[in-house]
Amino acid sequence: MMRGISIIGVVVHHSLLYLPRQDNSLLGIIQTLSGSTVHLFFILSGCGLTISFFKNTQFSWGKWAKKRFLRIIVPYWIIIILTFSIVTLANIIIPDVIIRGYSWKSLLSYLTFTRNFYEPSWGLNPPMWFMPIIIGLYILFPFLMKVLKKYGVLALIIISVVLTYGSITLFILLDFPTKHQAAPFLFFVAEFSLGMLIGYFICFNSALFKSLEDFGMFCLGMGFYLFSWVLRTFWSFGPLYNDIFTAVGIYLIVLYACSWLIRISPKKSVHFLNRVSDESYIMYLIHGPLLLFVLKPVLVSGMNAVLGPFVMVLLSGCFCVVVFMLARSISRPIGSLTSRLATISLKK
Repeated sequence: MMRGISIIGVVVHHSLLYLPRQDNSLLGIIQTLSGSTVHLFFILSGCGLTISFFKNTQFSWGKWAKKRFLRIIVPYWIIIILTFSIVTLANIIIPDVIIRGYSWKSLLSYLTFTRNFYEPSWGLNPPMWFMPIIIGLYILFPFLMKVLKKYGVLALIIISVVLTYGSITLFILLDFPTKHQAAPFLFFVAEFSLGMLIGYFICFNSALFKSLEDFGMFCLGMGFYLFSWVLRTFWSFGPLYNDIFTAVGIYLIVLYACSWLIRISPKKSVHFLNRVSDESYIMYLIHGPLLLFVLKPVLVSGMNAVLGPFVMVLLSGCFCVVVFMLARSISRPIGSLTSRLATISLKK
């Protein structure tokens, strides 16, 4: 359920961020809150990987790596290559109608997960800053799991905090770029490890995890989120050091919201959000190109439109539905391809 809420938030956030709209305080709040849901993906990824590790009695790192490659990297490569090809062709037919950043170097930086360190490529697909981060965290996961198993929860917390805030501080001291488009994966180790700890407690102390759904935890989440806002607003380096507080806050808030959705409408809400969750990865991969290379050019070049607040909210909701439906239609052929590749690798 939470993954479904996360992808809806991300799609709405980028709709408000990239489409031409009138400034409005309510839209600003929605944009901020929806943008915070990206932190849930780091937590949920760490949580899911950890649960899978402990529940699989015959766990193999080799099989784990193959599965991640087929489920994460192959679909990503397919979408990136298709996007690059289609937009390059469109620019040949209608010169300069879309966006800068299209070159073979840019494409290579995306395929090798180095786009965060190659600024000319950022215009190709800005939401894809997330991919080098999550791939780096997957690579780090075996090391973090070894720390958790051998030295315990406290050691994982200490190492994660040192890696996260040590790297952020080092980048500041060396005057390296620190915004999300240029961020290294080390900036998000603490959030990913938080998810690992949640997954660990789900496996070995489910009562403790269940207590996170209490109203008191919701209030604590609101407090963390408010503290994050204070850091970001009143400290010049706040936007670099506040992510973990945002992550904890938004996780507890959304977890409480999910518990109430289950109470109010257990079948419909769970079924709907689970369906969205199943398509969340493909939705993430395709929503940026659809926004930047289809919807935005139509609104800006074709209609010269600036959207009002009500129309903007309505359009964002409709766009989520379109992205979901399109993701469902293309996830099957992509899934079939990855299944065939998996079968071939097993035979070898």
